Amino acid sequence: MTAADLIDRYLAAAQRNDWDAMYAFYADDIEFHVPGRSAVAGRQSGKPAVKRYMEQITGRLGEDHVEVELIDRLESPERVALVLRERIRGIDIRRVNVYRVAGEKIVEIEIYEADQYEVDELLDGP
Repeated sequence: MTAADLIDRYLAAAQRNDWDAMYAFYADDIEFHVPGRSAVAGRQSGKPAVKRYMEQITGRLGEDHVEVELIDRLESPERVALVLRERIRGIDIRRVNVYRVAGEKIVEIEIYEADQYEVDELLDGP
């Protein structure tokens, strides 16, 4: 399976809000970088840490449903960058997620926000 094929399957799970299916795509030693200055920003290492982060975010926002729309993508043999619009709590977030794939698992995710201030406020807000 190519990196692009794997990310297509991962994106489909994200669009269904199927968190367990999404976690299954992560390598045990995944590296996940959350940009910004919010309380949850930083680097998460390992599948359990990334899962705790995702649960913390959905708990903090009081929402586990995220609308995910693919705007565009860039691909190489081991990386796929997705330009996304995510809608949560009525707020549109535009971002680029860069996924590195090895051994048919996602081993690294880097997030680049279009409006980091808006995302920090959302993550630190009430």
